[in-house]
Amino acid sequence: MDATNTSNTASATRGVLFYITALLAVLTCPCHLPILLLLLSGTAAGAFLQENTGLAVGLLLPVFLLFLIAAYRLLEKKANDRQ
Repeated sequence: MDATNTSNTASATRGVLFYITALLAVLTCPCHLPILLLLLSGTAAGAFLQENTGLAVGLLLPVFLLFLIAAYRLLEKKANDRQ
């Protein structure tokens, strides 16, 4: 197996992981909670979020920070691979 092929595959996988973690960071950002409430209005999940907004913010904030740090680290590795 060619060594350049392995690095291209790893780089492509890292790129996909970056986009997934960045998307999850955006979706779990607590500042987007009002948008989620509007999108989920009329559903059981929307009712639960509306009744437990403080709990939702408390749970979403650490998840958001985790995905944000993971996306930043993947982006940093991708930049180091280019050099």
